[in-house]
Amino acid sequence: MDMYTREIIGIAISRFHNQNLVMEAFMDAEKRTGTHPQYLHSDQGSEYTSDDYKTYVAGIIISFADKASPWQNGFQESFYGKFKVDLGHMEQFETLGELIEAIYQTIYYYNNKRRHTVLKMSPVQFRLNYYIKKGALDRLSKEMGT
Repeated sequence: MDMYTREIIGIAISRFHNQNLVMEAFMDAEKRTGTHPQYLHSDQGSEYTSDDYKTYVAGIIISFADKASPWQNGFQESFYGKFKVDLGHMEQFETLGELIEAIYQTIYYYNNKRRHTVLKMSPVQFRLNYYIKKGALDRLSKEMGT
């Protein structure tokens, strides 16, 4: 999740919750954005503290929420709560393919359609507005010679 826009930018699906899962999600985020973050925040789960994961994200400033302190990772915790509600009950899916499709549809809805309370728009719209404004400010700055 991009903490500024609240957009889900890295996605990975696996039967196992381990460092491979989070590394794949991180790689997906890098691929989608064409960059890597300056900061990376997570809880202290073993998947984030593994040597393989730390080696992969070397050069990025890592911060961890204190143990048993979910409020220190509030954006992600809030997303997970809404995601579970929006996805619905697991019993409704007859196949693994249906579940995977629903996961991607739910993330698409969250990123593109769901109005975020603080942003007053979807995360994608917020990001696009940011770049539009930034472009306008950059042009104005060049015109003024500042």
